[in-house]
Formats: sequence, structure tokens, C-alpha cells
Amino acid sequence: MGKLNDSLLSGSSGRTGRLVVANVSGTEILRARPRKRTGQATPKQLLVQTRMTQAYNFLSAYKAFAKDYFGKRLGMRSRFNQAMTNVLDAYKLDFLTLTIVPAYSEIEFAQGSLLAANPTALTATVAGSFTIDWFNNAAGNPEREIDELQVLYYGVDEKKPLFLENAGLRADGTIDIPVAPTLQGKTLHVWMAFRSTVLMEASTSAYVGMVLLI
Repeated sequence: MGKLNDSLLSGSSGRTGRLVVANVSGTEILRARPRKRTGQATPKQLLVQTRMTQAYNFLSAYKAFAKDYFGKRLGMRSRFNQAMTNVLDAYKLDFLTLTIVPAYSEIEFAQGSLLAANPTALTATVAGSFTIDWFNNAAGNPEREIDELQVLYYGVDEKKPLFLENAGLRADGTIDIPVAPTLQGKTLHVWMAFRSTVLMEASTSAYVGMVLLI
């Protein structure tokens, strides 16, 4: 038994047996539903599932931002899909040791053509905060001087990172960011990007580095 709806406005949707018809951004997709697993998952399957969970938790911090500023839609692949693929690729699977080893420097939270961010230093000399320095490459262009700073930072072993939108301007060249007491003594991984004030374009994010909070 199954049901298939056909509409001139929204296209076809529904399912019959294991076949599913879906309308994705105006394109009709026919696919087979996966069969229900009858046996217990293998250690390798569990590792793959764990990676998916960890990657989604990481991306959830900047999910809304990625939907608007992670590249451009490529066929059936949305910006969100591309951002998820980026994180999944960075979470390396070691099937010999059954571990996940993240390559944080490969993660990007934004992809775009806006003038790039050029971080120059990442320090933590004051308790409860860290400092990012960057080169102001606006070259006197008033529109680029006021590009807004976006910052992502992640405490090792935390469930997900924290995302700060519009934390400063490109012209500032530096920023001090306070952190929660629960992060003191932890190692942070930090990323930055810029977004134009008209909210239409972003730069590709840059991995700033890692720093130990005091």
C-alpha cells in the first residue's frame, strides 16, 4: 500500500512500498527508503553514527549562519548540506583504533568571496578571555573597513562551539572576547570571518589557531 500526491503547484510527493517521491526545491527525487536494521550495529557502524552526531552538534552552533553564508547552492546540495560535508570530512575516522580525530584547521563556518580575514595572533594573557589580532587589509576602502567580525570558538571536549555574530569591525584589528568560567583552563580552537554590513556577502572563514585559557 502507498500514496502518491500529484499537484501542479508543488509537484509530486508521497511513497509506495520502499519508493519515496519528494519535491526538493522544485526538483522531484525518487529514492528507496533504507531497510530497517534487524541486527546489532557493528563497531564501525557505531563509529560512523557517532561522527554524524558529533558533526551535527558542532554545526548546530552556526547552522542558521551557514544556511545563508556557506558558498552557493550546487544543484541539489544546499549550503547547509555543504557545511555538514565540510565538518564530516574534518572528523577523520580511524577504523583501526575506532576513534574520531578532528582536523579543526579544515573546518570552515563560512565560504564566500568577500575580502578574506587575515588573523595574525591568538593569545590568552588575561584570565577569562582570549584575544584575536588580524591584519586590516581593507586598504582604506570604507565599505571593507566596516565589515563585521564573526567568531566561532570551541572548547575541547565541549558538545558544541559558541558563535559570536557582529563582534567587531575589520578596521578594529583586534578584539578581546570574554568566555564562561566553565571554559577556563581549557584549550580553545578559534575561527573568524567577515560579513558585509548589507548582509549579502561573507568571506571564507579562517582558522585562527588554538590557545590555552588561563
